[in-house]
Amino acid sequence: MVLEKIFGTKWPTPVAKPMAPFFIAGAIVFYGVNSLAGFLGSTEEFKNDPRNPMLRKAGAGTGGH
Repeated sequence: MVLEKIFGTKWPTPVAKPMAPFFIAGAIVFYGVNSLAGFLGSTEEFKNDPRNPMLRKAGAGTGGH
């Protein structure tokens, strides 16, 4: 009602249905990158790196920043 006065006529344009493949692909890419980052953060090379966020979670009660 108020938005119609501001923006004009309501157009019956589909948005979600044509964009669904992009939403799904974005979710798959997000999951893949997150899984890869978690895997790489737990490798031997980066297990004891101070920049590793998983190390901060494990040693949360050890002090300051």
